[in-house]
Amino acid sequence: MIKKFFITLLVLILLLAGYVYWAFAAKKTLITPYPYSFNANAASAIASEIKEVEAAKILIVGDRMALALNNYTAGIEAELAPNFKMAPKIYNWAKPHEGLHRTLFKLKSLKKFPPIIIYHGASSELFEKTFSVTDKNAIIKNFTIFDDEKMISLIITFPWISKVLYKKMDYFELGAIKEYQNHLPGMDKMNEKEIAFKLFDYEMRELSELIKDKKSNLILITTPLNLEIPPKEICTGTTTNTVIEVQQEIEDLINLGNFKKAYPEALELSNETLSNSKSFYLLGKAAMGLGDLKTAREALQKASVFDCANWRGNAIYNAILKSTAKRKQLPIIDFDQLMASSLSKDGLFNDEIFPQNLFYQSMIQELKETLKKILSVND
Repeated sequence: MIKKFFITLLVLILLLAGYVYWAFAAKKTLITPYPYSFNANAASAIASEIKEVEAAKILIVGDRMALALNNYTAGIEAELAPNFKMAPKIYNWAKPHEGLHRTLFKLKSLKKFPPIIIYHGASSELFEKTFSVTDKNAIIKNFTIFDDEKMISLIITFPWISKVLYKKMDYFELGAIKEYQNHLPGMDKMNEKEIAFKLFDYEMRELSELIKDKKSNLILITTPLNLEIPPKEICTGTTTNTVIEVQQEIEDLINLGNFKKAYPEALELSNETLSNSKSFYLLGKAAMGLGDLKTAREALQKASVFDCANWRGNAIYNAILKSTAKRKQLPIIDFDQLMASSLSKDGLFNDEIFPQNLFYQSMIQELKETLKKILSVND
């Protein structure tokens, strides 16, 4: 009897040990609980650029938004040159569809940081898959642990303990950028956006702290949003046949110019369908027709947030940029506000993404003045 008891106990101990090994072997040792990491291919892809990046005086990073600044860098250099002993060299290290997670990875590869770094992005944050939406609760819990001063102090002192404290997640190993074909149902897409906002917030915090630690200066530029472009995808689960019929009636009224009748109906519908991007879009268009641009901007910004197609930036990313700038006392150029303040005027944007040159010139002029102030202190 005793022999059987000890055999049973030994089997239970072995099973428990096996489970513990399986549970912890599959988890990574992490300080910041990002659900992704980068492989050797990602590192080798940027290796040839590092020397030139480190030699720059001003570094531009981000996605296609930052890449568009190439049209203006020569002019910026020419205007800054007379004010300094050596003309400040600008290097644009942006890449199309490069999320902030990739920008951070690239900057961490540098030994020497340029004196000024300009970030202009947040239009491609869900272009590639960096987490699983099924890990939403684990990701939120892990960052709650990360935000606990006692917990994170323990993790920094004993990194291995992160395997015990952090919840298990799927880990994504990133190499070359690969477009994410998103076939999730609508409500999962909204959950995915929520996680993306959280990750962007922590990545932006890390970006600001990293650049400060490296004795460099960070300038942020918000992403201009073409608010008059209708949502490209309505999330399933936020609409019904009845909602679609009411939306069509409101849209017909707007097209006829009957904004007085369209507005109250659109307002009522938006209050009843809180996550429906088209309802907010119609409210914004009706308000704009009445000349109520404040209400129009707010509604159209919500439409950009609830758009289930992740084809551009939105108001939440811009809010995170502005919050970071305020908290860290960073210079920020609110390009989006410049465009939003001109809402209802013709010819604001060249296409769905990029503003007309006239507005770029205004933004660039503000950027030049900001650069002059920083360079005059550091020269």
